[in-house]
Amino acid sequence: MSKALLVFLSFAFYGDLAAFELQGLRAAQLTPPPSLQIPLPTPVPAAGLPARAPASFAAYQVNGVEVAVPHVGGGNQLLAVLRAGDKPEVLAAKLRAAFGAPAGARPATITPKSKAEVELAALNPGAAIVSLNAFLPAGAAALFNREPNFGGPNCFNAAFTAAGMMAPDKLRHVGNHEADQLLSMYYKSVPASDLRPGDIVVFNDGDHGAYHLGGGLIFHKKSYLKYHIYRITRLDKAYDADPFEWTPGIFDSGLYDTSGSIRKKAAWRPTGVHYSFGQASADEQAKAQIIVFLTEQVEYQAPRWALAKTLGYFTERLLENLVSEWGAMAKSPNPVLRAYYHQLESLRDQANQSIEVELLSSPHAQGNAYEILKGVWLPRNDYSRDIVGRLLRLYGRNEAALETTLDAIGRDYEGNPLKHVKAAN
Repeated sequence: MSKALLVFLSFAFYGDLAAFELQGLRAAQLTPPPSLQIPLPTPVPAAGLPARAPASFAAYQVNGVEVAVPHVGGGNQLLAVLRAGDKPEVLAAKLRAAFGAPAGARPATITPKSKAEVELAALNPGAAIVSLNAFLPAGAAALFNREPNFGGPNCFNAAFTAAGMMAPDKLRHVGNHEADQLLSMYYKSVPASDLRPGDIVVFNDGDHGAYHLGGGLIFHKKSYLKYHIYRITRLDKAYDADPFEWTPGIFDSGLYDTSGSIRKKAAWRPTGVHYSFGQASADEQAKAQIIVFLTEQVEYQAPRWALAKTLGYFTERLLENLVSEWGAMAKSPNPVLRAYYHQLESLRDQANQSIEVELLSSPHAQGNAYEILKGVWLPRNDYSRDIVGRLLRLYGRNEAALETTLDAIGRDYEGNPLKHVKAAN
């Protein structure tokens, strides 16, 4: 026992001795205090919560309801348990309030099939397992715990899909400029300390974005990489690694930093505003129509892994040309035209990511990229004739020059397709 501790114990147990008597005390004279150990209670798990962490789901308290969120591979249903005596309408009312769900939203009893459902049922024998997907936005319910199966769709696409502004069957990349434009048009900035269901949260000045479901839970996708799936987690865990999630390798671009932290949050709340097309010249309207056409093509072909084969590598170059050529739209006083321009930028990025995944992601492609890309440079099909024909009309060129223009584009591998359109006569 150290000298300092002996002095302390001397004061503690012999406080009635005179000061001069303290000098004569030795360790052997001190009676050690009795050993005191309060018996530990037997662990009693809270109702519905297992004594150990569940293997296939995470459990969160949401407005007094224990909500089970399946891990990656654990199922596609948000879950809860209904025990004997529980009233479904009470649970429904709590979740409608937490998630801002419509009045008709109800829990749906299911037969356990997925890993999370089976485990939750085993932990709660005799209870009913219910799906809570009816309380989620339709886009989030359709995509939860699924992967898009192609590269491109990212966090902002996930957020706007959950918000109902984009469709879960028409996934694509949404770049930061497009996201900023849509937020400025259809949302208003609100304090991040006062989140409500339906708000969109932007982290770290645009590094990541998520849809706030309510109850502290978010719906998000961590990156544009195809193996990052659509997840539900707590807002404060937006940057944390989920159990069983895919981890990018050193050769995967677009890494998501799971060691990062939330340094800043900005919240945006929908305003319900609607826009008409607004003032635009005939030329600007024609450009917007071309962007709509390109969007339809990209959204249809990219999920089918057919963008490179059907739209061709020349489409990526053409999109680059159009982004450069039509830059004045980004400065238009008409917010709708600005939105279309930034959508064009996102289409360019989606084409780049689709072609990379479809054609260049295998080891074989690493040394054969030139020949592979040249082989899909310009498909001569209905699409290529349609888009080049539209551009010939836009620039006032003779549509009879369609085939010769395609010939010129075909010969100019990795060139400037728009240059040949404008040179047609």
